[in-house]
Amino acid sequence: MLREQPAMHLHLNLAKTQFAAIAATVCCLYVRDSIGRQVFMKQRRDPTIHKILRQIPYGLYVVGVRGKGDGNFNALVVSWLTQCSFDPPLLLIAVSKATHSYDLVKQGRVFSVNLIDKSEQRLARQMVKPSDRVGDKLGKVAHIEEATGAPVLQKAFAYVECNVCEIHEPGDHAIVIGEVVNAGKNGAGESLMCSDLHWHYAG
Repeated sequence: MLREQPAMHLHLNLAKTQFAAIAATVCCLYVRDSIGRQVFMKQRRDPTIHKILRQIPYGLYVVGVRGKGDGNFNALVVSWLTQCSFDPPLLLIAVSKATHSYDLVKQGRVFSVNLIDKSEQRLARQMVKPSDRVGDKLGKVAHIEEATGAPVLQKAFAYVECNVCEIHEPGDHAIVIGEVVNAGKNGAGESLMCSDLHWHYAG
């Protein structure tokens, strides 16, 4: 004869079973955050998807943003960027919604994309740090304002400026689409890539 198990014991067994079922579908991932620390992430995803997504090559671009008011600037490093229209010329960038820079994008509705050379790895490491930890990232970096008022780095070998025309929030990053309204070139260069710094921001 089976003994009747206490209700608490039954609940514990059920909880263990549910936990095991969940654990079987959870892919435990380690990624690097914006300042290079290893962060543990749990996502219900096929690990093959994660591995393949990390094989997609990405560039590294310094994006300048401006909110409302004078001096309300910031810069961030973006890797998810692509042109998405010829006419009009449109660029798409993905920006984490949990950032000060995204707040500024929504306020000012402008951004610049600065192409930096492979030799400017130190600049990329400086710009990738969150402003709430390091303060004014542009204070010691030479920059100018042109058509949109978004900061343009003088170390960029080329740049474009965009007016934001659409913002979508399908996931943890917002899709920001901007129309290119100005562009400039300061010389020759070869765009910095994620692989140059052994960075991964995908998966």
